[in-house]
Amino acid sequence: MDRPQVVSENYANPITCLFHVLFKASALAFYILFSLFVKSFVIIFVITVLLAALDFWVVKNVSGRILVGLRWWNEIDDDGNSVWKFECLDGEVRACSVFGVSSAV
Repeated sequence: MDRPQVVSENYANPITCLFHVLFKASALAFYILFSLFVKSFVIIFVITVLLAALDFWVVKNVSGRILVGLRWWNEIDDDGNSVWKFECLDGEVRACSVFGVSSAV
């Protein structure tokens, strides 16, 4: 008989997955909920942008590296052109190409 799976068995890093979703949801929830209570659009906008920036940092520096082994950065070559560098684990070639295309857009 099959035993029920525990949620932590489905993910390699459940804490990382939690924070990955938490930062995305916090920016959206803050914008929707606080617009009902606070009438200052500037305050809501600034805090929402800060939460979105934290989400970007978590995805780039924590989730991308821990969950799928992705790294990406920008370099300037000798001609002054901007060159994006993408790295990923060997087994995650498809995820790396999708991540690279979505980051470049």
